[in-house]
Amino acid sequence: MTQTLSDGLLIDRMARTVDGVRMFIGGEWQSAESGATFDTVDPSTGRVIASVPRAGSIDVDRAVKAAADAAVAWQFTDALTRAALLRQLGALVVENVDELAWLEALDSGHYIDKARDLVMALPLWLDYHAGLANIVGGRTIPVPGDKLSFTLLEPLGVTAHIVPWNYPLLVMARSIAPALALGNTVVVKPAEQTPLTALYFARLVEEAGFPTGVFNVVTGFGEEAGAPLAAHPDVAGITFTGSTETGRIVAKLGADHIAQVNLELGGKSPVIVFPDAKIDDAVEATIQGFCSHAGQVCIAGSRLFLHDAIRDEFLGKLTQRLESVRIGDSFESRTQFGPLVSSEQLDRVLSYIDIGKSEATLYYGGGRPSGVADGGYFVEPTVFIDVAPTARIAREEIFGPVLSVLGWSDVDDLVRQANDSQFGLFAAIWTQDLRDALSTARRLQVGGVVINDWFGELPMAPHGGHKQSGTGREEGLETVQGYTQVKHVCINLSDSLVDTSDWAAAPL
Repeated sequence: MTQTLSDGLLIDRMARTVDGVRMFIGGEWQSAESGATFDTVDPSTGRVIASVPRAGSIDVDRAVKAAADAAVAWQFTDALTRAALLRQLGALVVENVDELAWLEALDSGHYIDKARDLVMALPLWLDYHAGLANIVGGRTIPVPGDKLSFTLLEPLGVTAHIVPWNYPLLVMARSIAPALALGNTVVVKPAEQTPLTALYFARLVEEAGFPTGVFNVVTGFGEEAGAPLAAHPDVAGITFTGSTETGRIVAKLGADHIAQVNLELGGKSPVIVFPDAKIDDAVEATIQGFCSHAGQVCIAGSRLFLHDAIRDEFLGKLTQRLESVRIGDSFESRTQFGPLVSSEQLDRVLSYIDIGKSEATLYYGGGRPSGVADGGYFVEPTVFIDVAPTARIAREEIFGPVLSVLGWSDVDDLVRQANDSQFGLFAAIWTQDLRDALSTARRLQVGGVVINDWFGELPMAPHGGHKQSGTGREEGLETVQGYTQVKHVCINLSDSLVDTSDWAAAPL
């Protein structure tokens, strides 16, 4: 089936191609100033999907200028109007779920049912953050004297959103929704591996009736588009999700012009299983934790701390469950486990598996699966046992379906090993003893802990990391700090300046 959209975008589902891709800057669909393009690839087949504009610093400057030109009017747009536009956008997402899910599966490798679920979650994010528009604000302050002192929460201005390739739509939505609700204007730079859904989303922003320049998308590579965006002097706030290494670069670029920077970076999340855990549930959660999206998740539970008393039983059930995981093309109805996003990511994961074979005992997987499409970037779920805490596979973020199993018997030693990491994003604990659960949760140096469950991100609760897993928080009421600045206003209500100046008797 071929579908031609009003802006000239041509979607061919049979051929799995998209033509006529352009950027969205200042309310207009545009090519790069240079005319350059790059290819985005279907990770299930390795074939080219589309040619996409390759933005450079000139294009980034145009997008930031468009956002800056729209910033004042958008800031003073009634908060209820901003909220209504976000909710209208959510309704359009639902109406266009088939197109968005198809593009997300095609470009990122999410299998189609999961892609559809992710798209259908977007209105929840948009609606929750729309609700912040007219309920968050400043406070009054009881200062000495006959004065009225209060604060205003004001938008930063132009915000840059540098989005990763693992969850392109959801990660974009969780940051642009509060930014727009609180009166900021937006420039999005999607990952070069997965630009298509951000551009389709821009069509819906346009259809919803957002003013020109409030939302902009530039597509391109990190060095050519992402870096100029982070370094742009008119960008007041930067949100970046990605690797710790790139996060350091973004932070430095933002620091040069004192932008507010919010970072969600790498992780090496511990999954801790106590001997009294419900083993079947813990096994299922462990698989979700390191196999979801082929392990390409920042919070992936890639370090399993398994109590010695239940080791053999747990590993036996883990193997049995892994045997049932259905690996395949993103558009096959049976698929539960899709490809890695790119050939580069496949090479990275396979290289770590080779490292693991020299450091530990390969227990399951470790290669390319059979029976999947030639040219696709598939790798088996892989489990290593007898892993030393100092092993590279236990310390470095692999971003693939590789699980390191570490044994434990002493809680204090467990906590020490779990915290012995440069990362501190997330952790999971499995036990039926509430005291053990809460005591361990308090001692873990991470931004989030879940007990007897696996993580499902929600807009109502804050998300972010400690240590080199990032700064700031997305979602929840805590997200307000990332997209506003505080202004203090103090009014002298007395008829005389002298009457209110008891803090300084001297005239100068």
